[in-house]
Amino acid sequence: MVQWTLVWAGIGVLTAISGALLGWVVFPGAVHDKILENTELRQETPQFKRWEAIPQPLDFKVYIFNVTNPYEVQMGRRPRVVEVGPYIYFQYRHKDNVRFSRDRSKVHFSQQQMYVFDAESSYPLSENDPLMVLNMHMNSILQIAEDETYDSLRLINVELNRIFGRPDSMFLRTTPREFLFEGVPFCVNVIGIAKAICKEIEKRNTKTIRVLPDGSMKFSFFNHKNMTDDGTYTINTGIKDPAQTQMIEYWNGRSMLDRWINQSAGSSSKCNKIVGTDGSGYPPFREGVDKMTIFSSDICRTVDIKYVGPSSYEGIPALRFETDSHFLNEIGPEYGNDCYCVNRIPKAIVKSNGCLYKGALDLSTCFDAPVVLTHPHMMGAAKEYTSLIDGLHPDPDKHQIFVDVEPLTGTPLNGGKRVQFNMFLRRIDSIRLTDRLQTTLFPVLWIEEGIALNEDMVKLIDDSLMKILTLLDIVQWVMIGFGLLLAIVMPIVYFSKRRQPSGSITPTLTTTTSTVSISEGGGLGGNPQK
Repeated sequence: MVQWTLVWAGIGVLTAISGALLGWVVFPGAVHDKILENTELRQETPQFKRWEAIPQPLDFKVYIFNVTNPYEVQMGRRPRVVEVGPYIYFQYRHKDNVRFSRDRSKVHFSQQQMYVFDAESSYPLSENDPLMVLNMHMNSILQIAEDETYDSLRLINVELNRIFGRPDSMFLRTTPREFLFEGVPFCVNVIGIAKAICKEIEKRNTKTIRVLPDGSMKFSFFNHKNMTDDGTYTINTGIKDPAQTQMIEYWNGRSMLDRWINQSAGSSSKCNKIVGTDGSGYPPFREGVDKMTIFSSDICRTVDIKYVGPSSYEGIPALRFETDSHFLNEIGPEYGNDCYCVNRIPKAIVKSNGCLYKGALDLSTCFDAPVVLTHPHMMGAAKEYTSLIDGLHPDPDKHQIFVDVEPLTGTPLNGGKRVQFNMFLRRIDSIRLTDRLQTTLFPVLWIEEGIALNEDMVKLIDDSLMKILTLLDIVQWVMIGFGLLLAIVMPIVYFSKRRQPSGSITPTLTTTTSTVSISEGGGLGGNPQK
């Protein structure tokens, strides 16, 4: 039996080695292959079906800046705004016209979006709340007309009441329903010069303005996004190179935009490059990745997000990525990206080189209107903008763009794309309504487009990945621990047995009884006699 201890010690060593090999060689390889299988875009797979129709709606939250002193602003006073929101919508996404390339390495599609108001989550707010906001379409049309021809601006001044419904200020009484999706009417029953001006507005084909069958128009901030798609995408399926999974190859058949300034004729600038994913998914194996890239068609540009540290969501370990300073705070020739300085907003508050100050991006060429992008509440923006208005309360926890990504599969667990849309409010030549206005970068609204995985999706990730990883981890360490225990204890038992003697000798004492005779004389002799 003593020799069997060495056999069990050998079994222990083999068990520990097997546990180490399984844990550090076999299991990782098997998990790696399984993750690739579940993240590549192949038809008729569960992953493909989840990609084709996102299994839960995204949260689309809108916060609107209500103007509390519109008539004081008209007289040149400092504006005061109060954030009202969130107005919450379900954003449903579904891929249409899905086509694979011959080698299955690319997939082409368009993505339909639909918005449905979530009255329960928005309560006590409703779509019919009365609001006072900047009259964006009137302000935009007036600034564009001023930039183009002075004569057309004079005509608009004469016909202002007919075109815009007798405005008494540069602000608009409206509701979220009307302002965001249903539309604010203008150019209603116009005749003569007013009708000709409205025809010119129609020719610009601005995406936030739609023409109705009766010839009138409506402005709405997001109606152009509802029940429509934002173009045709071609993305990588990842079957040849997992690191390229869901990376955009082309948008509307092109790998470059034409919205930003090019450095020379025939050469497109880096600002126009289309790279990254659309933000709904990322390539697998994100551990050790310092930067990821997202392309957003809404703002016509690519955005870098950088790793900032570990995170978690509903118990699932994650990596947190956030936008870096290059997004809005570092724009200009000193940063090598002055192609974003389109300088298309006349008489705006800009630096001497035509670039906006820190924290703001001119989206004129993207929106076909003088819209300026900032972080919510102008977080991080220069005092040249923030010092001119009351009611802004920037908070990184509420206003920073971020995403928490599961590191193995690249699945977004939680995140929010948070951006604010603004316009310069200023005096416009020949428009009496603007005579006393002080130039201000005026906040209109900000949105949070995000995802927080629901219970079903968390359970899916937990069951299909986290529990398996935990089980494999347990198997590995149990085998290593049990094997080491045998490898250590059995030799101790063996050597302790070896030191013990093989048998014990007990001495035997033999006593011979002699007959002692005592003679009467006390001598020794035979038996005594009576």
